[in-house]
Amino acid sequence: MTEILELKALHSLAKLSSWTKAAEELGINRAELVQIVARLEQRLGVKLIDRDGDEDAAIEQVALTEAGLAFHARTGQALDDLAKIEATLLQTPVHPSGKIRITAPVLLGQLHVAPLIGKLRRLYPELAVELSLMDRFVDLVHENVDLAIRAGSPFDKRLMTRRLCTNRRILVASPEYLREHGEPERPDDLVEHECLLFTSFANPREWRLSGPDGPVTVNVNGMASSNAAYVVNLLAEQGEGITFGATLALAPALLDGRLVRVLPAYEMEATGIFAAYPSTERLPTRVSAVIDFFASEMTDPPVWDQQLIGKVPGF
Repeated sequence: MTEILELKALHSLAKLSSWTKAAEELGINRAELVQIVARLEQRLGVKLIDRDGDEDAAIEQVALTEAGLAFHARTGQALDDLAKIEATLLQTPVHPSGKIRITAPVLLGQLHVAPLIGKLRRLYPELAVELSLMDRFVDLVHENVDLAIRAGSPFDKRLMTRRLCTNRRILVASPEYLREHGEPERPDDLVEHECLLFTSFANPREWRLSGPDGPVTVNVNGMASSNAAYVVNLLAEQGEGITFGATLALAPALLDGRLVRVLPAYEMEATGIFAAYPSTERLPTRVSAVIDFFASEMTDPPVWDQQLIGKVPGF
């Protein structure tokens, strides 16, 4: 039968990636830690730690094997449950610990998730945070990711979601472009303008706007396009045309005048910023605590929209 110390040993190694640091955290010496892990491996009949072919010596840097990662993922919940039970009996708060893997789209992550990681770590110093930024779809279940901060609308039925705040998307252009080509006065005028297309959308030429008279759809044209929001926004700043974008990314350019709002009575239908996580019967403490943290930091109106109040039409 697996002992609690063995689970804690593997948990510390996974979190700290160091034999010495893990041994210090457990209050034992390194040699004892190596023996504990070896005993666990022998009983389970699988290799949990990658020793690069050297079974007798343990190098300082620790990497779990695929079997080790799987075993750690399953037993982490047991340790978390034990901590909750102990905290209840002792009437002491539970301090989230262990490693949490978070993913977010690149722009959202760089601008608004990454700046919060330091505050999160100060709040929960026993929590190891791994933040991965990528614009591709991340399968949380199969890629062993605990939490995603996403913009848009939830669509994966395997996931649970918690709405954090509103994601507004507006039309913008550079002052230079508008001086040269004129400013559209109604949505239909966009047909006569050079529009910058965001090709990550299914129909990048079909812009669906919401305005004072309800929804309206305009089929636009443009010679420049990209699947990256950063590129489309940059082209707009360079005077290449009109585009739309999320205020979470556009706020700095709007505030310093590199971009101005176009058709301020209209904007794309607002979506949301969500915390998404795999559905489970019991959510690990570290995950629920981090979700609560982001929910307290990303409230309506979000900080990036608050900066625009009184400075940009419509805010």
